[in-house]
Amino acid sequence: MNIKEFAQDFIDSVKTSAEIVEKDYDLELASAILEYITDSGEVNAPELCYFQKTRSRITAYDFNDEAESLDLFYLIKADTLIGKINNGKIEGGFNYLQSFYREAINDSLLRGKNISITEEISEVITLIKSTVGQISQLRLYVMTDGLTDPVFALPTVEQEEWGITIEFNVWDMQRIYQQDNLRRGKEKIEIDFQINYNTKIPCLKMNEEGSPFVDAYLAIIPGDILAKIYKRYQQTLLEKNVRTFLQFKGKVNKGIRRTIQKEPEMFFSYNNGISTTASEITIKSEGRSLFITHLYNWQIVNGGQTTASLAATLSESDLTKVFVPMKVSVINSKENEDEIVKKISTYANSQTSIRNSDYSANEKYLTDLENFSRKEWVPNGTNTPIHKWYFERTRGQYFDQLAQLNGYDEKRFRIEYPKHQKITKTDLAKYEVAWNQCPSNVCKGAEKNYELFISEISKEKPTISSLYYKELIAKCILFNEIDECVKSRNLGGHKSKMNAYILSSISFLSGTKLDLLYIWNNQKIQEEIHNKITELIDPVWNILTEGLKNSGDWAKDTECWNKLKKELEHIEKIPNHLLQTDEPEVPPFRNPAQAELIEKANSFSPEFWFTLAEWAKSNNLLTPLERKQAFNRGQMRGRSKLIEKLDIAQEAIRIIEKAREAGFDK
Repeated sequence: MNIKEFAQDFIDSVKTSAEIVEKDYDLELASAILEYITDSGEVNAPELCYFQKTRSRITAYDFNDEAESLDLFYLIKADTLIGKINNGKIEGGFNYLQSFYREAINDSLLRGKNISITEEISEVITLIKSTVGQISQLRLYVMTDGLTDPVFALPTVEQEEWGITIEFNVWDMQRIYQQDNLRRGKEKIEIDFQINYNTKIPCLKMNEEGSPFVDAYLAIIPGDILAKIYKRYQQTLLEKNVRTFLQFKGKVNKGIRRTIQKEPEMFFSYNNGISTTASEITIKSEGRSLFITHLYNWQIVNGGQTTASLAATLSESDLTKVFVPMKVSVINSKENEDEIVKKISTYANSQTSIRNSDYSANEKYLTDLENFSRKEWVPNGTNTPIHKWYFERTRGQYFDQLAQLNGYDEKRFRIEYPKHQKITKTDLAKYEVAWNQCPSNVCKGAEKNYELFISEISKEKPTISSLYYKELIAKCILFNEIDECVKSRNLGGHKSKMNAYILSSISFLSGTKLDLLYIWNNQKIQEEIHNKITELIDPVWNILTEGLKNSGDWAKDTECWNKLKKELEHIEKIPNHLLQTDEPEVPPFRNPAQAELIEKANSFSPEFWFTLAEWAKSNNLLTPLERKQAFNRGQMRGRSKLIEKLDIAQEAIRIIEKAREAGFDK
C-alpha cells in the first residue's frame, strides 16, 4: 500500500468512525492522528480540547509531570487528499499555540466578543497556570492530514520569560504512514551513521570462532548521536525491550542528568551502556580498526532508560563529550531471530533489579482481560448481540488489527468493536484504582497511576473471570456517565480529578456493593445513581478547591480523600435495592475437574454455537435435538448467560466432540 492509498483508507476510516459515534469530523481526525503520535511513544495520553479565536488556537493537550513537559497540539486540514501544507501555515500553527499558552497565563483568552470556553479548555487553562515554574519544556505539535516540506524544521528555543525550552514538532501524513508501517513491522529501523549522522562507530568483533547464530560487537556510540536517533524513532527503537512498559524512576534519571551536566567525560565509566540487536551490519576497515557504518532492523533491548535520558537532555546539554558503551548482537539465524532477540532482551534485563513478575504476572492479567473482551458480547435485549467492548492489551492494538482488514471484514470489525467501546490499560487502571477508593493515585496522572496499579497486580495475581470483566466494563460505563455529568456543569477545570473522586465516592457510599451486573446487563446506570452523581458534584468540588491555590496537588494528597470521606458520612448512602443482593451462589462442584469442565463449556462464543448448529443442519448431521441444543447454547451466550449445571456442561461438550468427529473444524 503506497502513501496515497493509505491516506485514502485513513480518511475513510475517520469519516466512518465520526458517523458511528456522532462526533465532529475535525475532532475525530485529530483523535486518529493523536493515536499514532501516542503509539510512537512521544506523548502519554493527549486529550482533545478545541478552541479557536483570531490569534490563539488549540486542538489537544498532554501533560507529563515526570518529564516536566506540557504538550499542545493544533490541527491543520489539507484541502485535498495528501495536499501540500506550506511552511507559512505550519509556522502559523505554532504561533497559535504559543499565543494560546501566553494568553492562558495572562488570563486574556476570554477577552473579545462572543468568546466562550468548554469544560476541557477551562481545564487546560487551569493546568497551564498551575504548572508555571514546574515544567521545563513546552512541546508544540502541528498535526495535519496533508504533506509538509520534509526538510522544514524549527530549532528548539529558550524562553527566558517562562523559564522553559520550546520544542516544535510536525506530524504529517508521511510521518503517520511511516509510523503505521513501523507499527505493523513493515518498516525496520535502518541507521546509516555516515550519511545521516556524519560519523562512524568504532567497534571490536568479539566472536571470530563463536556462535553461528550471532555475531557480537563491542562499540562506543557518541551520546549526541544516540539521543538524536532516539528523538527520531522514539519508542519504536525500544520495541523489543521487555522493560519499556515500566516507568523510568526519577532517581536514576536525575543521576544520569547530573553526570551529563557536571561530569560528561565520566559517563562512559559510570554507565553500564546499552545492549542492542540488528539483522544486518556493515563494517568498514581502516588499517587495524573496525567501524560500524550501517545497521538494519536495529533495536535497543536493554538501556532504554539511558537512551531516553540522553534524549531528554539533548536540548539543554552538550552531549559531544558523552560516550556510551554499546553491545551489538547481529542475528544471523533468520528462522530463530525473534526467539534469540527475546532471550537477549530478557536475560539482559534480568541482571538488573527487574522482577520476574514484571514479565509473567502482569502479562497474564492483561492477556486474560483481552481474551474475555474478545468473547463477551454486550447484552442488547435480543437474541442476536452485535457489539463487544475492546480491551487494548498493547498500545495501538485496536488500530493494528483494523489496519489488517479490508472491505466487509473491516466493516464488520467496526460494528463488532465500536471505537467508543475501546478501553486502554491506563483506562483500566483509572477505573479500578478509583473504585478501590484511591482517587489521589488517579490524580497523579495516567502513566503514574498505571505504574502503581500494575505493581499491585503483580503482587496479588488476581484471577480474572467473566464476572470480573463485566464489572470492569460496568465501572467504565459508570465513569463515562460521571464524566458527562461533570462536563455539563461547566465548573471551570479539574474534570478528570472530579471524575476520579466521584467514582470513589460512589464506591464508598455503596460499600463497594453497587449492582455492577445491572449496569453490564443494561449498558447504562440506574436513574437513581445518575441523581446521586449529580448530588455529589458540589461537595466534591468544594473539597477539591476550597482555600487552595493548586487543587491539582491537593487532589494527589490522600488527605484530600480523607477529608471528603468525612463529608460523605453526612450524605445518604446508596439504597439497598441498588446494591448486589446475596453473593452469587457457588455450584456444588465435587472436584476441580468438574469446575474446569463447566468453565470450558462456557468458553465458546455465540458465533461458535450458531455456526455449529448451521453446519449440522446443512450437512444433515447430529440429531434435531442436538442441533436445537447447540442453537440454544448460542442464544444463552448471546445473552451473557453461563452454564451452571454440570450435566448441561457435559452435554454441551459431548455435542462439540461429536460434531468434530463428524468433520466440524471450527
